[in-house]
Amino acid sequence: MSSLLHRLPTHVVRIGSQSAVPREEEGFDLPALAKKMWLPAFAMGLMAVAAGVVAGVIQATSGNAARVAQIAAWNPGLLFLGIGFLLSAVTFTLARILGELRDGGTSVQQSLGEHALMLKRPWSGYAFPPAMMMGLMTLIATFGLGFLQAAWLDNRPADAADIAAWSGPLRFAGVALIFTSVVFALVTIVKSLHFQADRLTQIADERQ
Repeated sequence: MSSLLHRLPTHVVRIGSQSAVPREEEGFDLPALAKKMWLPAFAMGLMAVAAGVVAGVIQATSGNAARVAQIAAWNPGLLFLGIGFLLSAVTFTLARILGELRDGGTSVQQSLGEHALMLKRPWSGYAFPPAMMMGLMTLIATFGLGFLQAAWLDNRPADAADIAAWSGPLRFAGVALIFTSVVFALVTIVKSLHFQADRLTQIADERQ
């Protein structure tokens, strides 16, 4: 994550109730990364969910009790992982929207002959990428644990039962983290919209 941290801005100004920095001092371009990542995340999510549905059909129609138990052990993790990738695609798309707001605001300010300012990244802008990543890593871990549970069904049934007991809540925790990242991204978008309005109002007031 350290490679994703941008340097601290050296020129911070107040626009309305929010802080702003020059466009050239943005640092790491998260929307550019999101533009590349949303489609792979979306595709992996669809494939994982589709694979989970197929595995569920096999589980329902199989007469092999051992196979049914093994699929039941890892298939929920696969489905939750698919949902996690789909929600991550939503988060990446929201980051792209932030980039469009930033670039649109920059274009408007420059067309008016003003120095382009952008919203200084708020706490929510720092919080939503790691929240999404932690949630996705949690779901990947629980997916792997499902296979460990399946491998232990015969020779270590007590340990397999323990994994089943706490991996379920852990899956929901992972999804909750990604939903939290969506909320934080939406909060950042709202702040960005407020900043755009405050900046245009400031420019209009200065020209009166």
